[in-house]
Amino acid sequence: MIYEAEFEAVYRHVSDLPAFSDHEHHQTDAFFAQGMSLDKALASSYVGWIFQPPDGSPESREALLDNARFSSCFVWFEKGMQAVHGITERITLDSWERISAQIERAHAEDSDFHWKALEKHGYERLVLDTYWNPGDDNGHGELFVPAFRIDKLMYGHHAEAVAPDDFVPWARYGFPGGSLDDYVEAMRDIIRKRHDAGKLVALKCAEAYHRPIDFLPDDHEAARDVFGKHPRETTSQEHLLFGNYVFNRCCELAAELDVPFQIHTGFGQLQGSEPMKLIGIIERHPRTRFVLFHAGFPWTHQVAGLAHNYRNVYPSLSWTATICTSAAVRALHDYIDVTPSINTITWGSDSWIPEESVGALLAWRYVIATVLAERIHDGRLSAADAHLLARKLMFENGWRVYMHA
Repeated sequence: MIYEAEFEAVYRHVSDLPAFSDHEHHQTDAFFAQGMSLDKALASSYVGWIFQPPDGSPESREALLDNARFSSCFVWFEKGMQAVHGITERITLDSWERISAQIERAHAEDSDFHWKALEKHGYERLVLDTYWNPGDDNGHGELFVPAFRIDKLMYGHHAEAVAPDDFVPWARYGFPGGSLDDYVEAMRDIIRKRHDAGKLVALKCAEAYHRPIDFLPDDHEAARDVFGKHPRETTSQEHLLFGNYVFNRCCELAAELDVPFQIHTGFGQLQGSEPMKLIGIIERHPRTRFVLFHAGFPWTHQVAGLAHNYRNVYPSLSWTATICTSAAVRALHDYIDVTPSINTITWGSDSWIPEESVGALLAWRYVIATVLAERIHDGRLSAADAHLLARKLMFENGWRVYMHA
């Protein structure tokens, strides 16, 4: 590294700063109470999502190491695991059982280990997306602040309509029936009450995994025609039209409550998840603050363009440093260069367990130090300004965007 001295100086400073994460899926106390192991930790991470997770057999572990060990997600998972458990060994077939026993022991001896590890390693606050129970803080409101995931409500056109994860909106929220307008008002009431109780700092939509993210047209008559139809009688196009209508109402509610609306962009269904598909929605709702998650990877430049042209677009590098560290470095350079306000750039680890959350934080520190050190080295940034910018990227922007602090 040609600017090693600058990197080391910035990294030391960044490592002393607290962290604000704008996106987590941290699991419940009950999940960790069932026991942890290295196999379970990997299966509960991004490593186990994109690679075949180990099943406890030596063959499955060897296959995982052979395929995954040089990827960004594995590298940072391993570093996070080492930091959380005070382990210096690398994950190998020979060390696997020893590491696994240490992980199991740490979680078994302290039922709060999973969330205490986040605090110990620098997290000050984390925005939590419990998609299995939207708007929950897992009983740890001192650390987690909830985002309310509205995806499930986009499927509620009928009492028997089922959203992904076998979520039945009418049954879950006790909707007694009525008209489309009644449904929308019930939805708004659910979200408003959580907000008024201080249990909501953002709305969230991750429908990029299931459909294109253009969310247009917004057609009240079409949505009214779909409402009440049995799922067996509705077409895929009707599902989209109903979802569009509910999504637009949520955009309006986010503006009314003055909370950010987090949108999953990039990885998902690649046909339809490009950030540019959101232009119509962004223009239609100028008072809504849209946080575009994951830097739109692999289309990070599209988020840069949208943030440049639209003041209600905020770029988030959540998950990006874990997906592809080199892409996160390039994206952060771009966002610093073109975003109208440096105060709108945020980050989150997008993890389920502390081992991966801490690894993601180490990745984010590395990305910040790499970008700022390069700018110091080539004269675009002074050391004093690098410290100011590091504070913004590590925690100040998160507090400003989500907590109005």
